[in-house]
Amino acid sequence: MKSAPTRRGVARSSPASGHGRWLLAGGLLLPVTFVMSMDRTAMTVVAPVFARDFHLSVTQLSIVLTSFWWAYALFQVPGGLLARRFGPRKMLALAGLWWSAFTFITPYGVLFLGFVVIRLLLGIGQAADWPASVLTLQRWFPQREQSRGNSLLLCGLYLGSIVGTPLVVWITDVLGWAAVFHLFAAVGVVLAALWWWLVRDEPRAHPWVSAEEAAYIESGKAPARGGPALRWQAFARSPQFWAIGLQYAFLIIIQSFFTTWLPTYLVEARGVSFTAMGWLGSLPWIALVAGVFGMGTLNDRVLRRWPGRVRAAAAGYLVAAVFLVLGAFSSSVPLMMVFLCLSLGSVGTVQIQVWAACQDLGGDHGPTVAGWTNLWGNLMSAAGPLFTGLLVGIGGNWTLALVSLAAAGVLGSVCWAFVHPERPLRALGAA
Repeated sequence: MKSAPTRRGVARSSPASGHGRWLLAGGLLLPVTFVMSMDRTAMTVVAPVFARDFHLSVTQLSIVLTSFWWAYALFQVPGGLLARRFGPRKMLALAGLWWSAFTFITPYGVLFLGFVVIRLLLGIGQAADWPASVLTLQRWFPQREQSRGNSLLLCGLYLGSIVGTPLVVWITDVLGWAAVFHLFAAVGVVLAALWWWLVRDEPRAHPWVSAEEAAYIESGKAPARGGPALRWQAFARSPQFWAIGLQYAFLIIIQSFFTTWLPTYLVEARGVSFTAMGWLGSLPWIALVAGVFGMGTLNDRVLRRWPGRVRAAAAGYLVAAVFLVLGAFSSSVPLMMVFLCLSLGSVGTVQIQVWAACQDLGGDHGPTVAGWTNLWGNLMSAAGPLFTGLLVGIGGNWTLALVSLAAAGVLGSVCWAFVHPERPLRALGAA
């Protein structure tokens, strides 16, 4: 439009004008992602009581727990395509209602197979959440602020690991384990309704966003390239497309140790009491959130160009690997916890670069790239804990497992040599 240059000039001179984008990210995306994370945490925490009540074997319980992750992973790319086709407002509201419904009926699976089906359907419903969330931030934030926007999204995800366990235990003690799923489902429905009511696919279409804020957001975006959608061959032929997915698999291999095995490691390998494990186990996740916010701010204010961010991601992998090894060989529990906090905190610095890279690398295909990347990550969320468990069994101790996970960090660092988000797939596909 003819008036756009004038508006953009005003927007650049007053970047603080309007806070609609921050209210969206902090007031809606963060809570939606937090509740989604809590829905996942709930089954893991109540698993011992759940398995006892329904007489499930360890093998059956592991199938119930991992069935969610397989479905969630395999439907990431379809979820991204649907978010791009129908818009994040519609898809995230629908996904929220879907996963809330299957969260609510989780206690009523009755039989082993019934619980597996419910968890599979829950994973399918949640699969659209992440691509739709990444697309929302891509549309609502200029590139110079996207890392801080992404940090709010990641904060919601990881708060589930910090708050989830004690909250689920408390609700279970007071109301019973089934009430956990009923309460989380009710909150999910409310958030889905608020999302539909308050969010628009584009900032300029929102009645609460001023013309100045909309122009400021638009002024910081890469120019739209238009043209037909990229064919699948353009993705398959891109080394970047494969590298961004593979590096995330290596990242989640490391992170899955903290997600699944850290409590067991602290109690069995380090002799930490069950009570002390509860608060010690949350410390690395606090470090992760600190790494996410710290790198998000550094990205937007200092590391404004991708070569510097790529080097930061590669370095974050190596730092995470080094401190994981130091933690494995440390004989002091307090010093070990410092090393583990630094390791997972470094994982957080890489997480910020991953999702900013998906947005810039994908351009208008950002949801597809985000879904592809999350597909690799969630496959590792299902397979990573099994890999770690096998290594512990082979080596007879945890040191072999932690050193092997550190090796994944080195491989992830190498993958970033092939990622160049400043060269988007659209440009490569048109070349």
